[in-house]
Amino acid sequence: MHISAKWRGRAPVAVLTALCVVAVGVAVSGSAGVPGLDFLESGHWVLNGPLATVFHVDGATKQVDAEVPVPGAEPGSAVVQGGTSGYVIGGGKITEFGESTLRVEGTTDAPGDEMPVDVEADGGPYLVFRDMGVVVRLGEEHVRVPLGGKLGNPVATADGTLWLHRLDTGDLCQLPKGTTVPSCAASAPAGHAGGLTVVGGKPLFVDTTADTMQLLEGGGLGRAQPLGTDVPEATRVASADVDGRVSILDPAGTLYLVDTAPLVGDRPATKNVVVRLDEGQYTGPETTGSTVALLDHKTGTLVTYDSAGTKRESKAVPQEGGTPRLTKAEDSRVYVEGGEGRNVLVVDPGGEVSEVPVVGTPTTTPSTEPTTTEQPVPTSETRTQEQEPPAPPDPTTGVTTGRTTQEQPPPVVAAGPPGAPGGVGATAGNGSVVVSWGTAVDNGAAVTAYHVTWNGGSLDVAAGDRSAEVTGLANGTGYTFTVVAENRVGRGPGASASATPKSVPTITVSRGASTTTDTCHAPDCAFPYIELRGFAPNTAYKIDPFASDWGRTNIGAELTTDGSGTLIVDDRFPFSGHDQTFWVTAGGVESNHYFWEKR
Repeated sequence: MHISAKWRGRAPVAVLTALCVVAVGVAVSGSAGVPGLDFLESGHWVLNGPLATVFHVDGATKQVDAEVPVPGAEPGSAVVQGGTSGYVIGGGKITEFGESTLRVEGTTDAPGDEMPVDVEADGGPYLVFRDMGVVVRLGEEHVRVPLGGKLGNPVATADGTLWLHRLDTGDLCQLPKGTTVPSCAASAPAGHAGGLTVVGGKPLFVDTTADTMQLLEGGGLGRAQPLGTDVPEATRVASADVDGRVSILDPAGTLYLVDTAPLVGDRPATKNVVVRLDEGQYTGPETTGSTVALLDHKTGTLVTYDSAGTKRESKAVPQEGGTPRLTKAEDSRVYVEGGEGRNVLVVDPGGEVSEVPVVGTPTTTPSTEPTTTEQPVPTSETRTQEQEPPAPPDPTTGVTTGRTTQEQPPPVVAAGPPGAPGGVGATAGNGSVVVSWGTAVDNGAAVTAYHVTWNGGSLDVAAGDRSAEVTGLANGTGYTFTVVAENRVGRGPGASASATPKSVPTITVSRGASTTTDTCHAPDCAFPYIELRGFAPNTAYKIDPFASDWGRTNIGAELTTDGSGTLIVDDRFPFSGHDQTFWVTAGGVESNHYFWEKR
């Protein structure tokens, strides 16, 4: 038994001791092997795209201590680790490698091309495909759990429970460790913006529409506690607290640190902190427990703050192609991966930031003990080779490395065109379609633009945009939209989605001409002016009028649209109910509620 030469430097004493004990056990028992060794349960794995190799960064020592070649790994892929395996996620596939064998074990298809949110937790790791509404628990057998709708950012508690927010229904769901069916007993108001976080080990929902926060307890939501600060709806909530405060980032340039003591009751309450950030393009926040980390993509800078809002560090991310990524690992450290994975910044729980280069090939520590090498027995088929002399001793140490040739640096991989954008979608509107897409892997050169083409036109879009509205389309005509990314090398392959624009029926009500009848007298009496547009052409619809106090005001009438699906009604349903609202329905569509003023 030996430690793989792919381990860098000196293995920790504890690990060596453990290996020695295991080796003795093997020798005594005669066992053939030691399955299931688990060396790397902390730290963070990162893919170096140009080298197509994943490296393990030890967060405590700030050293790269293991590597696994992953041929064909798509640059920009994420890497997560479980108890005995790591997983490379990207390009619509999941590649598993052993953390003790340090080799690829197999590849399976992901549910889609969407880049998921990964969560390293007990019972996981988990991949959350937010747009698809699907969770995948990685392990010996990958378990796919559908949630049925788009999801917000997930969080996990220490017991291995994954918590999820369904954006369409407001359901707050939990997936306990080892289960395959989520429980969604709690619910936030449908349509409310917000996010989940964990405070003091407990899940908490921050409602940024109502500016409240609530603990998830007893199978439901607890009491609503006002945040005490007005925060915008379009904010991002950190996955865990920082010294009892919830970190909320407004990407426009504000960091809110909201005290949870009034809700949790674990200490005296303190004032909320509002930090005005320098102008930039921020992602995050992520926390280490006592430090908040933000990544400014405009300047390529990692910025950290303590729970009081004091800036701790501002450190430039080493320049390389691609887009840097901010990740929180299971060891409570925050890692910033360079866009190509050639460098990593490590944020310790105390807030210290260290840079770790992730390049080159591994070297082994030279041994000062004499070794013997078993020589092969020459045969008639053995080719005699001239042995090169050993390298001279290092003049500073006197140690001979024993290498016969100097190790060559890895070749420089030339940049290529971007990959295809992921998750391309098309949503039909009235004479229009909204096209959306995910970030394309830049393959060594930053994406400079996206291009949308369809049967009848094209559109150029900025590199930072992820959607575009195409207008002036013909309703009822099918369109296929193709999105490609471009960098300085050229344009990459496209990804497509189709949609058929359709008219959206609308009804508008206003006050029309005054009139007088036996039961309706001017000046309060008038005909409502009713416009139906976007309905099926030459089709009869039953129109029913209503009032807020009187209910149905008339038996209604069946009228027919014209050839364009339009109908104007200005001589029906006289109405005099001042200080009420009036509306009509037709074909399952309800009009606006028009307030009828007294004349």
